[in-house]
Amino acid sequence: MDIERAIDQRVRIKPVFPQLTHSAAYEGPCRVGKPEDLTPEADRIRNRQALEAFEAQLEEDLTDEVEVLETTVVEWTDDFVVPDAELAKLEPDVYTADVILVAYASLPQYPTVKIAERFGKPLAMIGQVGTVDVTAYLRARGMEGYAFLGWDDLNSFLSLLRVRKALEHTRMLIALKGEIVPTGVVSSIYDLEALKRRFGVQHTVITAEEILEVMRGLPDDAAEQARELTAELIGNAEQSDMSEEQLLPSVRFYLAARRTLAKHEANAFTLPCFEICATQVMEQEKVGFCLAHSLLKDEGIPSACEGDVNVLMSIAVMMYLSRKTPHMGNTSVADRAGSVIRVGHDVPGLKMKGFDEPDVPYGVKNFNVGGWGGTLRYDISRDIGETATIARFNPDGTALLVASGEVVGCRGYMDVGCSLAYELRVADAEGFFRLEQDFGHHFALVLGDYVAQVHELGRLAGFEVVEA
Repeated sequence: MDIERAIDQRVRIKPVFPQLTHSAAYEGPCRVGKPEDLTPEADRIRNRQALEAFEAQLEEDLTDEVEVLETTVVEWTDDFVVPDAELAKLEPDVYTADVILVAYASLPQYPTVKIAERFGKPLAMIGQVGTVDVTAYLRARGMEGYAFLGWDDLNSFLSLLRVRKALEHTRMLIALKGEIVPTGVVSSIYDLEALKRRFGVQHTVITAEEILEVMRGLPDDAAEQARELTAELIGNAEQSDMSEEQLLPSVRFYLAARRTLAKHEANAFTLPCFEICATQVMEQEKVGFCLAHSLLKDEGIPSACEGDVNVLMSIAVMMYLSRKTPHMGNTSVADRAGSVIRVGHDVPGLKMKGFDEPDVPYGVKNFNVGGWGGTLRYDISRDIGETATIARFNPDGTALLVASGEVVGCRGYMDVGCSLAYELRVADAEGFFRLEQDFGHHFALVLGDYVAQVHELGRLAGFEVVEA
């Protein structure tokens, strides 16, 4: 069953070329030049050349992450009135755009702000002087305006805008067994309506029993798919401590979760572990949830343990930003003197190096001593020396704590229980612990240094970034 992934969102750009044509050849404080260079026809020639150059740059220099709409030329003259009919030429496709990109043509400020006021869309320009004139005007009036020195800067912004758009299209499925604030993570975001108002993130709440019932009643084709996937996971593993019979229930749960997400048109997932565990249904069914989280993330679907919305949001942000599968885990100071923190859970993914990269080598391990509860494992020692970034939202969903560090160790590769952990040397482990007290204990981890991008995204998406 298909799931519409938020990570697949593309930014739609509406290019606009404001074209000023003077009424006559004249000099003054607003223009200088030879008479033959100041005629309306000379203006038209320069405008045609500038338009051709602008459209060539759109083709050559713009990131392929975006969808580019048709360029609209807005014409005006030196009566300094932008005709309503010219603005109307942007319709109707401007309403489907995420950002209007205005060419830095002759004296662009006035038509640019008129475009922004009429259509209420974020507006971007490349260049200096007039561009910051426009952004200052717009920002003072509560509108979005952005100026860039070059196309690379614009492309970086568009990548962040894609992440913001992906968040706006994220629809969480929260499977409950009890209250919205889970027993094991009381720091979880508690006001989901505020989250929707702030980021556009939607949510649907169901009972955990709904997914378990789907798992028990998988149709024949899905049951066969579960058997095939189980054999594939074990067959491709470097090491497996589970038989296909032991792993199969966890694979069936993954497929059930996926079908339930599709049914509710959701594309992010979490459910509480402690509350469901206490019913003993997991032992009765010989099923674990860890594998589902790993496999869903590898598909580009944010998925988090223990009903923790904070880390689910953090996984979404880091996944959309890096286009990699995030790990997640409890954080603790592992070496106070050496400034090392540990991030540990059993939910790595096969796409931690990137969705477009080959799967990482992995093992299959039972979570429980009884031999059930399937998990994927990754030998973290392969990443020693690399940089990783960790992040978590606070319980209000208004701030994100972020830190980066060097991978210096690993723990629990093929041990029973929740044992798999990254060890990171950070700038100040004690300082991180002090800041962590306002955020909680589950963090999303991605390989690579994304701290600078997180700061920029915070400014764009409207959350505070606290760096440890």
